[in-house]
Amino acid sequence: MPKLTILPDAISGEIQSGTHLLECARRLGIELLHSCGGVAACTTCRVVVKQGHENLSPIGFAEEEVLAEAGILRSHRLACQARAFGDVTFERPIFEDGRGASVTGA
Repeated sequence: MPKLTILPDAISGEIQSGTHLLECARRLGIELLHSCGGVAACTTCRVVVKQGHENLSPIGFAEEEVLAEAGILRSHRLACQARAFGDVTFERPIFEDGRGASVTGA
């Protein structure tokens, strides 16, 4: 089974091949923001893939369009769209609320 590692949390675990990164993270106890409900209409679930680009599903039209519009096409993937078929390490975003507290979750 493929291994997924999430940074900066340094959480790792085995995942089922073909599962979206968003679901993989949830199964490992990390809730990623996904404001659009996981339909590639926003970039809140964007991640930076550190290792294993070749183990992800090809980028689809909707994902490419949203990432290009945000100016992050070359550096990010959407966790709601990218499926892992082998070992992957990615860095998740850390958002802060107006009080400086970290925010994660849907």
